[in-house]
Amino acid sequence: MAGIFGVVLNGDNLKDLHYGTFYLQHRAQDYCGLLWYSKGDLFGNTHKGLLNANFPIEELEGYKGDYGIGSVSVTREPSSGLSRYKGAVFSFDGNITNYKVLMEKLLKGGAVFSGYHNPNQVTGCDLIANIVLSEPRFEKGIENLMEVMEGDFSLVCLTNEGIYASRGWGRKPLILGKKQKDSSESYAVSSESTSFINSGFEIDRDVNPGETVFLNKNGIQHISQIDLGSDIRYGVFEWIYSSYPTSIIDGRSVSEVRKKMGRLLAKEYPIDVDIVSCVPNSGRWHAIGFNHESYAQGMNIPYEDVFIRYDYAGRSFIPGDKDIQQRVADMKLIPVVNSIRGKKIVLVDDSIVRGR
Repeated sequence: MAGIFGVVLNGDNLKDLHYGTFYLQHRAQDYCGLLWYSKGDLFGNTHKGLLNANFPIEELEGYKGDYGIGSVSVTREPSSGLSRYKGAVFSFDGNITNYKVLMEKLLKGGAVFSGYHNPNQVTGCDLIANIVLSEPRFEKGIENLMEVMEGDFSLVCLTNEGIYASRGWGRKPLILGKKQKDSSESYAVSSESTSFINSGFEIDRDVNPGETVFLNKNGIQHISQIDLGSDIRYGVFEWIYSSYPTSIIDGRSVSEVRKKMGRLLAKEYPIDVDIVSCVPNSGRWHAIGFNHESYAQGMNIPYEDVFIRYDYAGRSFIPGDKDIQQRVADMKLIPVVNSIRGKKIVLVDDSIVRGR
């Protein structure tokens, strides 16, 4: 999982790039990166860890840019690529389920991945960059990618002329925004609309599944649309868990969808308890919906927090190792003993909604 962001800076400072990427930190915490073009030169870097720790906004105040992209991810991104046609910088959110097959095919075809000693170390972002940059036109590279790739993706690509953005079959969200800046407009693309709120962008529209767009100083341009027919695959996991509650994805409010799930859960499983609570923070909106429905049915079950999430702990879902997930979960959740003792509780979590 990753959070990807791109913005037309119009020669301005990097505040919009920093804010837009920062408000995706909930999607990944292992690596972060900001890269931008300014007057034809590429600047920026990638680091291990959180964005604010590695890119303090006060240290970016002296920089200005024309176009920039940012990433928070489980692998080091954004990642640069160079072919006989062009150089570009990529950020990728998705999963490649046939990664080994594609890697073997590329290596047999003569592909070179500089800086790697083992095929398993090559990131999905670098693999995708290799495929896309093999074509003279970006949209043709995306067509080739969707012909050979299994899984799904959203992608932003930084060039000296602007930013390309593409969405695969629909599981990974990608949304466009714009705002008025003095006498000019600025444009952005993000994994989630929560990137836009505090930086003043308004939602323009979602990138459609199979669509490629291009952002530059002239606006947002539709480049191509692959006809997916009935093969569009919206990802319910974004509404259940991955996305931030303040986001709107494909026209639907994440918080409202989660509350509706909680109401449906209460209708299906009416229960005699003293308290409705959540496993914070992923189950909070589901539990609120469950609580609302209990009142609607005359059960009048009060909502109360029985766990408090310790804000300085990491996210327990992101680590790939189950033992690490459990350790982080044990660290981050602190029970409110007085709320629990002697009471029957329905504890609503996103995993209940997912049917686990």
